[in-house]
Amino acid sequence: MAVLLAFSATFFAICIWAYWPTNRLRLQSYGLIPLQEDTDNVEEN
Repeated sequence: MAVLLAFSATFFAICIWAYWPTNRLRLQSYGLIPLQEDTDNVEEN
């Protein structure tokens, strides 16, 4: 039972941290990284 409470507390702490206003904006911008165009001039073979 103690392990369940520890994992639940950890899960809720991570959720609160991730959805905190300052962290949410930063993490949302990280989620958009795959959709951004590459600015590197890498030649494709």
